[in-house]
Amino acid sequence: MKRILSALALVILAVLALSGCGHVDPGVTQQTIIYRDAPVEKSKLAISMRPKTRLSDSPQVLMYPFWVAQKMDNHMLVGRELGRLVHQTWTGLEVFQTLAYDPQLVYRGPEHAVSVARRAGADLVIVGIVPYLITGGTVDSTAITLQIRVYETQGGNLVLSMDQSARVEAKRTKDMIIFSLETRLSDSPIAEAVASIAADMAVPLNSWLPPSDEELGFADTSQGMTRNILASGAYGGAGKGGAGSSRDMAAGLLNGANGKGGNADGVKLKVEFDFDSSRIRQESFGLLNELAKALKSDDLKGRKVVVSGHCDIVGTDEYNQKLSERRAASVKAYLAEKGGVAPELLRTEGFGKSRPLVPNTTPANKQRNRRVEVRLDVAAH
Repeated sequence: MKRILSALALVILAVLALSGCGHVDPGVTQQTIIYRDAPVEKSKLAISMRPKTRLSDSPQVLMYPFWVAQKMDNHMLVGRELGRLVHQTWTGLEVFQTLAYDPQLVYRGPEHAVSVARRAGADLVIVGIVPYLITGGTVDSTAITLQIRVYETQGGNLVLSMDQSARVEAKRTKDMIIFSLETRLSDSPIAEAVASIAADMAVPLNSWLPPSDEELGFADTSQGMTRNILASGAYGGAGKGGAGSSRDMAAGLLNGANGKGGNADGVKLKVEFDFDSSRIRQESFGLLNELAKALKSDDLKGRKVVVSGHCDIVGTDEYNQKLSERRAASVKAYLAEKGGVAPELLRTEGFGKSRPLVPNTTPANKQRNRRVEVRLDVAAH
């Protein structure tokens, strides 16, 4: 029995050492000690209010220092540092394109925060409340409860509410007969706890934010283009404005229906043209070279595709219709002359500004709408 226990202990020691989750301090005359880093133990993320649809534009966001509700020394300074930790985590995860953090602000209630953010030109304001906080440093347990509230500044309405608790237990020793397991604290348990909560809260935030270029079907590599073009053949095409049109697909994305990136419209490309012209700019040559590579790949070689042009909202319907047709024709000509794609495999069409992918409310969205789409010509297959 003793041999079995010894063998089991050696296996456990080896697993712990190889996994990198702990440090083994082997003993010859004394019991072997295994140290492991104290884990962050969290409650389930509670979301009491969340938007039903996704944003269509990237918002300007102002974030307040957190309000520590407990009576404690230097609660304003603590709140600033807690807010900074969440801000750093969300910035690293690229949750918002524009997330301003002003450590000099003082939280005086949601109405005041909304008013300040509105005057600063922000679309959203984020406030954090800490109703419970124990900081044990490196000698005692640490625990925190964090409440995040997001308000829109136009009407002052609460649009997202999240709550979560985290705890890092102080050093604990478990006697396993042959060895002992000791838990050790990091240099900053509170930073680990807050960063872990912030990472969890980033998930519902990301699901609410505008769809990425990838989700909308844009691609800039031949592999991504091939994948999206092949996906267009599974839905019967979108060339005649049916259920698979760009407009319908975008509506589905904005309602959270799709989060993967491949879609029925094929691939979308941000091809740049000279102003008021169908002449392709040199900076888009690389993108079209990737498209030619995709069309000549084993998956798409010899298959017919449709190249369609789209415009933003600037200009009349008639003008944009003709411009989109000319731009689609320019892409076809480039693929045939420079990319080595057989011209008989390429059919062109234009939709003017009739099928915006996203609202024409920002320069970035207008660029998305000034796109070229390439999909399988299912009518020819």
